[in-house]
Amino acid sequence: MKNVISNEIDEKDFVSKSKIQASPNSDQSETEEASSKEIIMYKDRNLLKIISETLNSIIQESKKSNKKQNDHSPFTHGHAPKISLFDYLLRIQKYTEVEDNTLIIALIYIDRICKKKGIVLSKYNIHRLLFTAILIAIKYNEDIICDNLYYSKIAGVTKKELQVLEYEFLKIIDFDLFVSNKIYQTYYDFLNYK
Repeated sequence: MKNVISNEIDEKDFVSKSKIQASPNSDQSETEEASSKEIIMYKDRNLLKIISETLNSIIQESKKSNKKQNDHSPFTHGHAPKISLFDYLLRIQKYTEVEDNTLIIALIYIDRICKKKGIVLSKYNIHRLLFTAILIAIKYNEDIICDNLYYSKIAGVTKKELQVLEYEFLKIIDFDLFVSNKIYQTYYDFLNYK
């Protein structure tokens, strides 16, 4: 997957956020640790699969209903990226170690921008909208963040482009990043029952 985007990630630039932390006195064997990592990866992949299927389903419904794309924003690109949404989410997860709740918050942000701007999700804008929403959710919700140059390499855009996407997204949603427990729970339940 490293070869999908021309800008390679310099992994040493990333401050690793380990999801599994062994205590200093841990006698846990390497097998148990590997098994724990597999469980976490499976859980993440499952959520990533549900999110990609949900977004792909919305794109297909929009296509069927002939909703016209009225989006002349920096999110719309002239051609659809060759990477699938699921593989793109895997790439994002691999290099950012984004938390599950942050991914759910990103979906809420995508819903907000679509409602406020009348954006119709399509294969031409979903990758940029998704990455920008995840980036904003990471910055709002997580403790460890990286700089935009690092994130731009993951997204496959320039740093300047990413800054424009981030600013435009925030401006459109009126910098409204707070998500109430009730709204979060609604999205969580929806994804949980898919």
